[in-house]
Amino acid sequence: MKHPDFLHAYREAGVIGRDDITAAALLVEMASRDGAAEPDRLTWLGMCLALRTVRDGHTCVDLDRIEAWRGEIDLSAEKHLDWPTEADSWVATLQAAGGLVGQPDDRKPFILDGHRLYLARSHAEEVAIATAIRARATAGTIRILLGGPGTGKTTKVAQDLVTRFQDDASTGKTTAVALAAPTGKAAARMAEALQKACTKGKVAASVEAKERVLQFKPTTVHKLLGSNPSRGNRFEYRADNRLPYDLVIVDEASMLSSSLMHHLLAAVRDDATVMLVGDPNQLASVDAGTALGDIAVFGRDAYEGTPLYGCIKTLTECRRTESTEILELAEAIRSENTEAAKNLLAPGGDPIAWVDPADKKKLEELTEEVVRHATSLRTLAYGTSADAVLKKHVELQVLCAHREGPMGVAGWNTRVEKQLDIRPGFAWYTGRPVMVTRNSPSLRLANGDVGVVMSSGDTRTAVFGIPDAHGQPITLPVSRLEDIDTVHALTIHKSQGSEYGHAVVVLPERSSRIVTRELLYTGVTRARTKVTIVGPWEVIAAAITTPIRRATGLASRLQAPPNADVAARTGWGARASVSSR
Repeated sequence: MKHPDFLHAYREAGVIGRDDITAAALLVEMASRDGAAEPDRLTWLGMCLALRTVRDGHTCVDLDRIEAWRGEIDLSAEKHLDWPTEADSWVATLQAAGGLVGQPDDRKPFILDGHRLYLARSHAEEVAIATAIRARATAGTIRILLGGPGTGKTTKVAQDLVTRFQDDASTGKTTAVALAAPTGKAAARMAEALQKACTKGKVAASVEAKERVLQFKPTTVHKLLGSNPSRGNRFEYRADNRLPYDLVIVDEASMLSSSLMHHLLAAVRDDATVMLVGDPNQLASVDAGTALGDIAVFGRDAYEGTPLYGCIKTLTECRRTESTEILELAEAIRSENTEAAKNLLAPGGDPIAWVDPADKKKLEELTEEVVRHATSLRTLAYGTSADAVLKKHVELQVLCAHREGPMGVAGWNTRVEKQLDIRPGFAWYTGRPVMVTRNSPSLRLANGDVGVVMSSGDTRTAVFGIPDAHGQPITLPVSRLEDIDTVHALTIHKSQGSEYGHAVVVLPERSSRIVTRELLYTGVTRARTKVTIVGPWEVIAAAITTPIRRATGLASRLQAPPNADVAARTGWGARASVSSR
C-alpha cells in the first residue's frame, strides 16, 4: 500500500525514517485485507514512531513526553505538520484505529497500554520480564547485586559461590552453575576478576572450594542460550527447553537489552536462581531497553511488602586502591555535580588529565603518547608471548563518543596508523589491535572480542584474550578472520566490560544527543590508574547534566503491588512513581 505523502515532511525533519514508513505501509496493507480502515494522520505518525523506538533504544513511545519525540520540527513554520502536545489527543486517535492498534492481550501489530504505544513484540517481552521478576521475587529465586566500580561485586559473587560449594560438600549436593556476561570481553573480564578474588586472599574459603569456582568458565549470554539465528527458534534454551543449571549468574547486566533479558529469564528453570550483577549507572544496551536500570530505579524505593524487597543488594563502599581520584570523578559525574567534576579536572596531570581540543599543543602531546603505546605494542608483537602482548594492549586505550570525524574512532585510528607509517590498505600489519564485529561460533569468537596481530617469521596470527579449552589465549591465523575492525580507538559503547590502565575518553567538539552522563561515566570508569578526558568544558558539563532518556514501562510494571491488602497496608499506591530512563 502506498503511504501518504505528508509523512515525507516528518522524515525530512528527522522525526521518522524511510524504513519506518515502509514498514508501517506494509502493516496497513496487511490490515486492510481484513477490512481495517485507512489510518488517519496521527495514527500513521504514531505507528512510524513506534517502529522507530527499537532504533533509538526505547521499548515504547511515551505519549506523556511526546514533545521529546518531535525533534527539530518548528510547528510555527511547519503549520501543515500535526503534533498535538497532549497525550489524550494521541490516545483517542490510536484507540480508534482498532484494526492496527490494540489493547494489552490483543493480537495487533501495535499495542496501546495506558499512555504508551508499543510494537506488539516489545510489549509482550516487557510484560513477560515484569511477570517473571515478580514471580521470582516471591519465590526467592532472583538476586540482584548492584554497585559502582571497585565496590567488590565480583568478590561478593566469588564469596557466595564458595559458600554454596562448601554447603554442597556438607550436604552431598552438587550445584550446577553457569556464569555469563553480555559480551565475550565482559565474560573474559569476569573470569579474570574471579581468578583475582580467589587467589589474592579476598575470599575466605577452602582451597577446594576456590578451585571449584575457578573451574567455571564464563561465556556470553548468547552462547549460554545456544543462539543460532538461522534456526526457526533463535535460542536452543527457552521456555520449553530450560537451562540445566541451578544457579545462573550474569555479570555486566546493564548491557542486557530488554529482549535478551526476556529470553534469559524464560530459559532459567523456575526452581533455579538467577543473579544479575552490574552497575545501573553505566550505559544501557545498544539495543532497546534499560532493564537493569529500571530494576534499580524501582529497587531504590523497595520496602517490605513490595516486589523485590530483600532481593536487591547495593554495594557502596569502594575497595579499589588504584586511584581514588578517578572514583571521585565518576561519583561527581553520576551525581550531576559539575563543580566537583571541574575541580577534579582542572589541575591536570595524573591520575586525571583534561585536554581541551583548542589547545593544539596538549592535543599533540596526547597523540604522541597514544602513538608511543601503539609503537611499543607493535614491537612486542614480533614474536613475544601472547600474554605480554595482551597485557601491553590494555595499558592504554582511546575511547570515543563518536565513530566518525577527526575526534571519532575513524579519525584517531587514521592518525595513529599514519604515525606508525602503515601502508594504506595493508590490513594485517604486526601490532594491529582488532575487534570482532560479528559472532563467529566456529572460531569461538563473539562480537566485541579484542585481539592483536602477531608475527613469527612469515606467519601472522591474531591472539585474543579469550581462553581456549586449555586456558590459553585463542590464537588464529589472520586468514581465518572476517568482520574485523581496527581499534587503536574504539567507541565507549564497545568498551563496556573492559578495563584499561589509561583510558583516553574523547568527546566531540560540540554537544550531541548521544553524549550523556552514562556515556561519560562509562568511559571514565574503564580506567584503573589514569583517565584523560578530551573535550571542551561546555561539552563535558552538558554530558554530566544530560541523562539518557529511554522510554520503557518496566519500572512502573514492577511497582504494581502484589495484592490489594499489601497496597493498603504499605500505602504503595501513593508512593509508586512512573519513570522513563
